[in-house]
Amino acid sequence: MSFFRPSQTLLNGFSALLLTATLAACTGDAGRFIELADASEGRGIVKPAGSRDIVDSTPRGTLDGRDLTQRVLVRPRPPKIIAEDYNSLPDALTFAQRAATGDMSRVRGARWTEAAQIGLLFGSPEGKAFLAGKDGGRALVRGEPAESCPILNVALAATDDQATSGAMRACLNEAANLPDCGCRLIARGEHLLAPRDDFAYAIGVGTTLIDGTTNEAMVYASEERIVEGRPGARHIWLLGINGPVGLLQVEADGRAAMTLNATGARYDGTHKADGFRRGRVARRAYLSDQNGRSMIVLVGYEDSEFKDNRAQLSAWNPYGSLLLKKAEAE
Repeated sequence: MSFFRPSQTLLNGFSALLLTATLAACTGDAGRFIELADASEGRGIVKPAGSRDIVDSTPRGTLDGRDLTQRVLVRPRPPKIIAEDYNSLPDALTFAQRAATGDMSRVRGARWTEAAQIGLLFGSPEGKAFLAGKDGGRALVRGEPAESCPILNVALAATDDQATSGAMRACLNEAANLPDCGCRLIARGEHLLAPRDDFAYAIGVGTTLIDGTTNEAMVYASEERIVEGRPGARHIWLLGINGPVGLLQVEADGRAAMTLNATGARYDGTHKADGFRRGRVARRAYLSDQNGRSMIVLVGYEDSEFKDNRAQLSAWNPYGSLLLKKAEAE
């Protein structure tokens, strides 16, 4: 299979206009390429009393005009509202209530900003869900530190207090499985509670495919999409000059699968999310086809990070077999 023989000019001239045109070819129907049953559907979702929904189970892919015309309050030195674990959650919730209520527009240096100018809110499914909850209580929580804690949870509820509790609890449930991770409230109601730079969101990210046999690499632009009705699942399209070349699907329980457009070949395996880079999650996937040919897929790592850590990032599956880990845990 010649798919992995790299072309030196693969990305030359790959402009933003071409990326936009290519994305138009990635329809939601393409999700049928990969079928992965959700073995853990419904687990890990925490709802506060009176909550309408924990939105990471039904993320939004689109926004309407009213969503985009709303404003949020940006503060020059927002407070750090972090829960390291459930023991520190009550204090964090009390702090959140004090820090994001009342007339915060009187805070020195605070200013109202159009929500459409906040990349994470406008670009990510969780951010869109937050904007869509403008008529009730809402909260957005991210793993802390963000660089190594790939968690983003949004909650809508009758009040901001209920939404904050729901989003924080959902985040802490995920953080319990990650070393040295806490949860930080970054948005609540109309208030942004993290620095403006923390809301950066890359429109597209790079993805590197590494042939496990030859160690040769190919680099593509890529775009991540939600998988409707599947909490935590994502589609990552690999985009070449002439259009999509492959589709990687990652599941919340660590499973992953990929299909290649040119050959129809399918690869199955596991993935791990390392943390946020410019608002997007950096992921590693370790996959094999039915003939045992291996492939590593690296999504969203910065160029300098990849160059400095190529040996580590291209090492074959340091996390081991997902099924073996589950058996050991039991």
